[in-house]
Amino acid sequence: MNALAVMNVLSLVLAAVFLVMACVRADWVRAWRSRINPSAEELPDAAFTAARVILVLMAGMGIYLAIQGFSVSDDAAWDGSELTGAVQGPPTTWTAT
Repeated sequence: MNALAVMNVLSLVLAAVFLVMACVRADWVRAWRSRINPSAEELPDAAFTAARVILVLMAGMGIYLAIQGFSVSDDAAWDGSELTGAVQGPPTTWTAT
């Protein structure tokens, strides 16, 4: 696998992580925050909604860019006939004058 394909796979993995993060319930986050910092103020529900929307949008952008990157990676790869044509070169029809 070339470097671009690896980057595209990592982008898909990151998009999956974003989607998992968007699915975490607000109760769990509030409980986790209260254990870590009990004196922190409570987050409103709107903050969790905004975070979910942003995470889903970032995941969607990552998936879209990974698909476009796979297309670029596929277009950049050489198949057998292209490689043979590049090595042999175009037919020359030169005439000496």
